[in-house]
Amino acid sequence: MSEELQDRFAALSGGTKRMLEYVAVLDGEARYAILRHLARVSEEDMVEDVKEAVDAGIIAVRPGEPNVYEFTEASVREWVLSQIGETRLPKLRARAAAARWRVVG
Repeated sequence: MSEELQDRFAALSGGTKRMLEYVAVLDGEARYAILRHLARVSEEDMVEDVKEAVDAGIIAVRPGEPNVYEFTEASVREWVLSQIGETRLPKLRARAAAARWRVVG
């Protein structure tokens, strides 16, 4: 990940950084409804977190899928996953899988 992108990531709010962890563990299925379920925050806070990450150029709406988000660079996803930590990552992935199942079926 470029130094410029790391600087933009560092400037994000804590809520936005947590939301980006969820985007990372959802492996390309970062649908708004699933993110909302994982984040457990108000609709207003969720919209702000997504907007902040999009405005920073960290994530973007997937073309043709208005409520699905993806990282603007694959290296960003890998970097975010590396920051989560080996102990927390499996728990977060399990939570994401359960949320996906509850939301999508």
